[in-house]
Amino acid sequence: MPDVARKILWPALGAGAMLAALSTAPARADEPSAELLARGKYVATAGDCIACHTRPGGQPFAGGLSITTPMGDIISTNITPDPDHGIGKYTLQDFEKSVRHGVRRDGSRLYPAMPYVSYSGMTDDDVTALYTWFMHDVKPVAETPPATSLNFPANLRITMAIWNLVAGESEPETGDAATFDKLRRGKYLAHALEHCGTCHTPRNVMLSEKTDSYLAGASLLGWYAPDITSSKTTGIGDWSEDDLVAYLRTGHVDGLSQAAGPMGEVIEHSSSHLTDEDLHALAAYILQVPAKEDDGEHPARARAGQALDTPDIRSGELTRIDNLNPMDGKGVYDANCASCHGDNGAGTGDHYVPSLFHNAVVGSGHPDNLIMTVLEGVNRTANGVHAYMPGFDGKSDVQRLSNAEIAAVVNYVTATFGNGDHGVTAEQVGAQRVQTPKTP
Repeated sequence: MPDVARKILWPALGAGAMLAALSTAPARADEPSAELLARGKYVATAGDCIACHTRPGGQPFAGGLSITTPMGDIISTNITPDPDHGIGKYTLQDFEKSVRHGVRRDGSRLYPAMPYVSYSGMTDDDVTALYTWFMHDVKPVAETPPATSLNFPANLRITMAIWNLVAGESEPETGDAATFDKLRRGKYLAHALEHCGTCHTPRNVMLSEKTDSYLAGASLLGWYAPDITSSKTTGIGDWSEDDLVAYLRTGHVDGLSQAAGPMGEVIEHSSSHLTDEDLHALAAYILQVPAKEDDGEHPARARAGQALDTPDIRSGELTRIDNLNPMDGKGVYDANCASCHGDNGAGTGDHYVPSLFHNAVVGSGHPDNLIMTVLEGVNRTANGVHAYMPGFDGKSDVQRLSNAEIAAVVNYVTATFGNGDHGVTAEQVGAQRVQTPKTP
């Protein structure tokens, strides 16, 4: 190559390389730190975003889950960073308005199945970390879930502006939430990130939370989110901090309770992934929430009942498979439950199958959760342990029980091992059966 060409070419290539380096430098500077991404992922986990924004068998955060409400079914949206189907075009300011105030990028209102009333208390730093993680680490999914269609007047999203005035918002916490003292951190987790009140606080006729009954228990999708105040009878006031931490980490505490349904999902996807420090902060705060008493819940729901101590004097006569006569509650229990829970209701020695006495679900004055457990079963994985019980609804691979059979066995179990026969009817079971989760 001639010297003149070298003198022109090499400086030009060098200048081009320098310009290329300068042009990519800002992109490298804008790359979020590993610490910020880790914090965003942790906030998303604590907020349990995946539970509502992922349909069964669907892609993470791509939406499509059907959430039953008194106004109709709300279909969760795609919150992946796909620009056309998700939130890829959202700025941080757009994201903050959605998360804290329930206002989408196009200005329309979100329905409060999205717990923005609770998330309004999040710190600026946590909102920023959450936005950064979604935009940089979540896989975009090019799917648009079916649109939500509610009954009038809820189908007019503008009505949510009026509802927001009634429901109110929390003032965002200030400072670095990671540095809060134990009780302040626990309150922040309970009120904002974990949004415990969304399920466990009863609501008024406008469906906003009754602030004077915080965590006192409420119906939810056929289930009953129980009183978790410091009441020693209706609530969890007789639990220790370690008991509650173990429950939030594993979904099971011997002789107290076990999680299924929506709470099982919370534990599987959210609370089981919190740090020990955060679990203890959350438990310490919840255990000092003022008690709300219910005269219908005596004795303490987690201490009710005892093992059945009755000799087995069955005749040995077999039940024919073509015998279509309805069985009573004990017959349904013997045929479907006793093989795991035992004739005496004591469960297994290793507590994998829980006892039916000294069991907060069986001992509750609200039979809703026992009905839903029989219908849906239990299927959660937390802390490396998979807890499973088959359901007995119309999709069961074990035994499909009728509404009358489920009512009979629930009444038998509560009368034998809990706080008495609740008089559950087939109609009540049928009403709860239709609230089991659906995929659009």
